[in-house]
This record gives sequence, C-alpha cells and structure tokens, in this order.
Amino acid sequence: MHFFSPLCRLIGASLVLSALTACQSGPVSAPLGSQTPASLNRLSAQSTPVADLRPAQTGFENFQVVKTAKGQYWENMELLRTPGLPVEIMQDRGRQRDPEVVSCFGSELPPSTDVCLHDAGAPAQLASQIPVLLIHGANVNATSNWATPPYTSRKSGLMQHLKSKGYRVFAVTFANKHGDNFVWVNHIHNAVNRIKQITKAPLVDAVAHSKGGFSLRLYTSDVLSPGMKPYQKSIRKALFIGAPQRGLDYTFRHSVVHWALIPEDDDPVKYAPLAWTKAIIYGTWRDASRSNFAGPYFKGQAQMLARWDKTYMINPTNPDWYTTYNGGKGFVSESPGIDAVIKASGDIVGQMKRSPVRPEIQVGILAGNSPTIPGILNETDGPSDGLALVKSVAAAEDLTAGGAKLLDQTILPMHHLQLIFEPKAMDWVVTQLQK
Repeated sequence: MHFFSPLCRLIGASLVLSALTACQSGPVSAPLGSQTPASLNRLSAQSTPVADLRPAQTGFENFQVVKTAKGQYWENMELLRTPGLPVEIMQDRGRQRDPEVVSCFGSELPPSTDVCLHDAGAPAQLASQIPVLLIHGANVNATSNWATPPYTSRKSGLMQHLKSKGYRVFAVTFANKHGDNFVWVNHIHNAVNRIKQITKAPLVDAVAHSKGGFSLRLYTSDVLSPGMKPYQKSIRKALFIGAPQRGLDYTFRHSVVHWALIPEDDDPVKYAPLAWTKAIIYGTWRDASRSNFAGPYFKGQAQMLARWDKTYMINPTNPDWYTTYNGGKGFVSESPGIDAVIKASGDIVGQMKRSPVRPEIQVGILAGNSPTIPGILNETDGPSDGLALVKSVAAAEDLTAGGAKLLDQTILPMHHLQLIFEPKAMDWVVTQLQK
C-alpha cells in the first residue's frame, strides 16, 4: 500500500474531502487490529467525549458589500459580510491558498461571516433572464470547482460552459472549507439576494456539487437551525450534483484511510475529519483529537453523517472496524462512534429525510455510478461514484414528497469529480436549465 500519490489530490473536490485520501495500489489485506467476533468482547465500550456540534444560530439577512476585486477567471468578485453570523473555529491547515480567492477575502483565514461572490460577467448573447449560482463542495473554492476543474486536461469548467451557452453565471467561495452547513445556507441566501440586486432578476437557478448540494438541500427544504424562521426564497430550480441526500458514513466505514491522515501535517488535501481520536502510529499512541469528527473543526462534515451499515455490510478487514463505527477502544484506535457524532450534531440527515423541497422549486438530480476516481480508496461496498453512495445521491423521492417537480434524475457512468466537468454532465445541467 502507498499513500498520497499525486493523484490523491483529486480529493480536493470531494464531499468528505481529504478524509478519503487513503490511496492504494491493490486489495487491502487483513491489517493490524482487525476485529473478529471473538475479539470484540475484549474491547472497551468507553465512549469518547464529543463537542457541541449543534447548528449555529443563523438567519441573518442584512449583509454588506465590503470590497470588490478582479480576477483572472472572474470579471468581478465581491466580499459579502453578514454581521451576526458566528465566527467558526478554523485550523491554519484550512486556510485559503488560491491567490485570487485570498485577494477577494483579504486574508488566508477569513472569518465565517464572509463569503466571496464571483461574477463571470455577461455572456456575449444572453440566453436566459435567470442567472445561475454555482455552489462548490468542501475543501475547494469557486475557481477550482467550476473554472479550473482538477485532474483533467480540460482548460475550463462548468462556469465557462454555461457562459458560452448564454447564461449569466455567479459562484460563491465559503470562508470555512468544512463549515457549518447552516452558515453556508445563510450565505447562499444572501448571495441569491445580491445576485438579484445586480441583475434585477426575480429568481435565481442554483447548481450545487457535493457538500454544497447538501447545504442547498437544507435551504430549499426549510431545514432550519433552532429559532430560525424560513427564508423568503427566490430559487426557481435547484440542481443537485453528487450531493448526499441521505448522508454518508465513508470515514467510519473505511477506517483504513486513517493511516494516511495521522499524524496531521500542512498538506491541504489532508485537512479532513477522522473517526479516530487516538491511534497507534509506529508503535506509539498518537492523539488525533484536533482532526476528529468529535472536535469543533468539522461541524459541517458531522452534519452529513448517516448510518449505512444496515444496507451495506462493513468490510471486517478494516482496522478496528467495529469500534471505529460503533465507538470504543479497539486494538489500534479509539473512536466516539458514528451515532455519538450524529446525535451531537442534531441528526441533520434525519431531519432532511422528513423535509421535502418546497413545492414551488423545481429539482434535478445528477448521480454517478463509476467508483473509479484514480488514486483513492473508492467506495465499493455499494454502488457509488467513488465517494457517495448512489442510493444517497439519487433519493429523489425525499425531495419531491411535498410536491416539488422533478425535472430529471440521471445516473451517469462517471465518478464524483467527472460529474462537474465531463461534457455530458455539463450538458445535463444546460438541459435542465432550459426546461
């Protein structure tokens, strides 16, 4: 097994992101610490403390345009600030590193009160009066997700494709790469209102990938943090690409990825949540609490967790597979368990399942079923796009139960990242916008 080949950097655009970066060249053999039914009786059931991961109080609709900047890929960028939003705890490892994005924020570690709104500029010939907002996933930014897609020879992405088809395109870059999804929702709402101010359009279409799609789903379904009132939305169509509608359990399911992530370093690809709070590395117990789901740094990722072990069995060759998933001290690790993190974060996926998209919003779903992302340990316990299970991404019935119109539900033979840059996938977006 080898870790962190250059191809591992594909993970930068994924929904769980760098927690999935355990690369391998062949099948996994039974590793140190494999748990058998007989051995489970000897393991500690002691639970690891979990931080308060409940959603932040949001719902602030008064924002300020703090500054503007120009970019290589964007005609204009605006820094929008929303007073009242919480300032989330972020690690230096999660700092913004793209010079163009840093110029918009004015800092490598901007506060979570801020969001960068990117404007691609007017197309040569306007084909639609409805502007489009692109919403990226975790650990990336608007440019890397939509204008310069990773690990492809293509020199442009969905932003340029839509603009060439006559659409006025905007995008957001969030300050906190793994931030509270409800903070992202607040920024999505204010970005939509700013786009309406700029274009004078009455409605906006939204296209969201991965974790960004999870946040868009919360927004369009009125899943709210405590004390919030529903936003007065201006969304016409919501297109979800590779978004885990029913959550995911990848890091708890595939505990072998932890060997690639402990100890932590400044590699931005490794800025990701772990299931393990402690682990034996080179014969010594190492603390991993700073990078754990149970800590305060990855609230947005914790909100997307859901159990899938009743649907797809966990491979018992994973190190400490049982205690990683269910909590406790194993042979080589300690974990709070997925249930403890889900409970601490408020079981957001459970709330979302019971909250369909508002009936006036039209929805489209694009999923992939090719677990072939080069260089990573692809999700193969069930049909997936390499990261997200098809049954989670393609759960259209959850969205439409309240009367929302389903524009289309398509599953393409593509992996998670191809869904944002392959021509057939980009054409799918255009087709849905044209309907």
